[in-house]
Amino acid sequence: MTSFEHYFDALKKALDRNDVFDVWPDFEPQYNEQEYIWSNIHGLGEVLLLNCAQCDGPSDLRHNRCKECVENRGQTAIDAYQKVTGQIKQKWETFILCRIHSE
Repeated sequence: MTSFEHYFDALKKALDRNDVFDVWPDFEPQYNEQEYIWSNIHGLGEVLLLNCAQCDGPSDLRHNRCKECVENRGQTAIDAYQKVTGQIKQKWETFILCRIHSE
């Protein structure tokens, strides 16, 4: 378990409500669907980086909203990849979920 998972598990125990959520509480996604880039990283090959931006989600594919987001944005990136490179991309082997902040 990550430190956040321990925190939310302790919160459920403190509230005496094990039924409120599975691993992570629910959240409202907040991100720009077009903020992604693919790159070739040594040892990993082609990876898809997704900017989760201001999203309060856990960046964890065990959460249904994160999984759905990654699947949808991954498909959008596959379509763009094929359009730009002319090569067919079946799927991304590696996703990197990140939050990029700038001033």
